[in-house]
Amino acid sequence: MKGTLLSAEDWHYLLRMKSLDDVMRYLGGTTYASAISNLGGASHDAGTVVPVLYGELFRDYRRLMGSLPTRGSELLRGLLSRYEAENLKTILRGLWQGRSSSEIRMVLYEMGALSRLPVEAILRLRDVTAAVEILHPTHFHTALVHALPQFHAQGSLFPLEMAIDRATFDYIRESLKDVRGIDQRWAKVLLDEMIDGVNLSWLVRFRHFYGLSPEEAINCTLRGGHLLNLRDLGRLARAADLPTFIELLPLPYREVLRYAERWEQMRTLFEKRYIGELLRAFRKDPFQVGLPMSYLLLKEIEVKSLERLLSALQMKATAESLIEWISLPVEGGMRV
Repeated sequence: MKGTLLSAEDWHYLLRMKSLDDVMRYLGGTTYASAISNLGGASHDAGTVVPVLYGELFRDYRRLMGSLPTRGSELLRGLLSRYEAENLKTILRGLWQGRSSSEIRMVLYEMGALSRLPVEAILRLRDVTAAVEILHPTHFHTALVHALPQFHAQGSLFPLEMAIDRATFDYIRESLKDVRGIDQRWAKVLLDEMIDGVNLSWLVRFRHFYGLSPEEAINCTLRGGHLLNLRDLGRLARAADLPTFIELLPLPYREVLRYAERWEQMRTLFEKRYIGELLRAFRKDPFQVGLPMSYLLLKEIEVKSLERLLSALQMKATAESLIEWISLPVEGGMRV
């Protein structure tokens, strides 16, 4: 399955495409061919193509979840629940903004039977508080109930959205506990480094773009992590500038993130390092759940990179302006 991912050569040509139709023609000669053919021959925009790409990702989730023992399958379901979380946040935003059910459905990830969210029931309720109650059978419910008072006090969805994200990663961490021995070891490293990346990204966003206080930003971080504990995050949240922030990072992260010249570059630089960790899984014991986990996360990065490329071309942007903001899941990265 890893061999079906786009190669460095594929990206070499894709990043030189001048239009969305050019990209579509090229993808027609790759593993995306059958999915692309279902769209027909007419011209398309990014909004019609991107769901098809995610459909290929969800197909691979279904395939791998069906091939693994229950414990490994549940870990992959936990990873997949990040997309249920995004759908749930989108639904709540739509209800909060008074959008119609059809408008909300149009922007959801099409997960089909893989999703356990009661989407139609929530849309019929048309009420955020009532939606929380109907989520009782899901792992989102308890966290959302605890966040409801802040939602009502602030008149903002932010507490609910943070509760959804935290519940999602708590669910993934719990599902990992059922995996034993060597099967757990590498998967735990990958998950904990993912949490480190999310926490770094959130600290930058909440402190330096949204203007939250250090204490507020720390309260929004996820539990867990590989090299960053709560004390580390506290010091980072209080860093006044980018050089100080980078200097406070543990050495493996500092080595990569020292190339950042602006706060906006932090997420992409960390993701490029993480891709290297995902690729390392294929040089380890092949009989461990970290391998399918790595493949799915590489596939996800590939789909997100294609999504950004298609969106950029639709907005008449150049590959040169895009390359700083995308991470390509290939050995050694790519230069344009």
